[in-house]
Amino acid sequence: MFNKLKCLLLVFVIGIVSIVGTKSVNALPESISGVNAGSLISYDGGPRLYHKTYGNGVVFCTTFYVQGVGSSCKLSADQWSYPVAAGIAAIIEKYNAAPSVRNYYNAELAINRFLYDYETKASVNNVRSVTGVQEFYDAAVAAYNEAKKDFDISLSTDKLTFTLNGDNYVSNKVTVSGSDKYSINISGVEGATYEESGNDFYIKVPSTSVKDGETVTVNVKVSASKSVSIAKKYDCGTGNQNITINDIEKSTKTKDADISGQITKEKKITKLRISKQDLANKKELPGATLILKNAKGEEVDKWVSGDKPHYVENLEPGKYTLTEIIAPEGYKLSEETVEFELKADNKVTEVVMYNVLKDKYKVKISKQDITTKAELPGATLIVKNSKGEEIDRWVSGTEPHYLELEKGEYTLVEIQAPSGYDLSYEVIKFSVGDSGEVETTVVMYNSKTPDTADRNIVFFVSIMVLGAIGAGLSIYKLKHQK
Repeated sequence: MFNKLKCLLLVFVIGIVSIVGTKSVNALPESISGVNAGSLISYDGGPRLYHKTYGNGVVFCTTFYVQGVGSSCKLSADQWSYPVAAGIAAIIEKYNAAPSVRNYYNAELAINRFLYDYETKASVNNVRSVTGVQEFYDAAVAAYNEAKKDFDISLSTDKLTFTLNGDNYVSNKVTVSGSDKYSINISGVEGATYEESGNDFYIKVPSTSVKDGETVTVNVKVSASKSVSIAKKYDCGTGNQNITINDIEKSTKTKDADISGQITKEKKITKLRISKQDLANKKELPGATLILKNAKGEEVDKWVSGDKPHYVENLEPGKYTLTEIIAPEGYKLSEETVEFELKADNKVTEVVMYNVLKDKYKVKISKQDITTKAELPGATLIVKNSKGEEIDRWVSGTEPHYLELEKGEYTLVEIQAPSGYDLSYEVIKFSVGDSGEVETTVVMYNSKTPDTADRNIVFFVSIMVLGAIGAGLSIYKLKHQK
């Protein structure tokens, strides 16, 4: 009676110990000690097995028809194949999920049957008749088949394509298949990140990471992993059973997949259009000499305006000034300095500089007979400005000659007299616009040239006058001498 009670108590204690067994996923210990054979157990007419323990865990026998159980065991140098180790681990995980003496018995028999079918071909009797063993066995077969599969990963596309979205270049979506988890490493460009959702991810690259006109290659390495639980075999010495414990180890396989794509950032350039216009009609104004300078005051362009705007491209971004050094003919010089800034945004910067016509004053020039004050045709006249430049030349007629002159100092000269008149050597100076007058009148006179008879009369009269004056002086002297 006492012996039976002691046996039952041992089984009960062993059951409690097995219930609190560990479930390690780290590397298994190199050795274990304190292995205890425990009590014999049997269910449903199955074989009698020892309920073996160590420390606070349980031990499963992996060799049969061997009586001894060593108290100290080391990891075997001859481990199971990867699929077999995964199958045994599946049985252990099932036991750990619901530890009990009965499940220990079912797990031990399932390991025996699984090893017979997939490795040792040596089995104890009556394994298949025990209720519950089949469930443990099926779990092992499923894990075995899954572990045998060739682990690989695949990506939904073989190329990254990028689209500018706000401040970032964003790639197409990439889906990872065939893995439990994966990691992403990006190279080739600074500041790149990724965002993921489930097994989908896409790459983001800040637009500032790519220079204007530059092409960068974004390289992505997807490292996918697949974790499998495996059990390990312990060698307990010659003449003793080999065992495994109810701890498992996670084995992770890793494979890489590479994908890449290019980002080309368009080179943004400066575009400048300069228009020289008449202020009144806004039409292009030819003939102005213009100078473009940068912020350092360096001349970067100089040209004469035409009937179309002037274009300049690929200048460095920055501030510039536009000035006029020679005005179009008939226009006042623009004293304005146009300041503007160029940006590398491919947009055209438009600069307009205007000119206004010079003020014109009406001048009436009259060529007259000095005696009659009548208009005198036939005189060739010239008007010059203060620089001595000839402004106009004409031959006088029966009406006054009209000019439109700018404000300033002028001279009028005659280079050929009308027929019958003496040449006028007078140089007439006149000003225009000083007093705000609307019209200035300039008159130049000519005297007639005397004919031959008139000249003779004048000659004889002059002789007579001179003779009379001489005689008078002589008489005056004689009288005063007496």
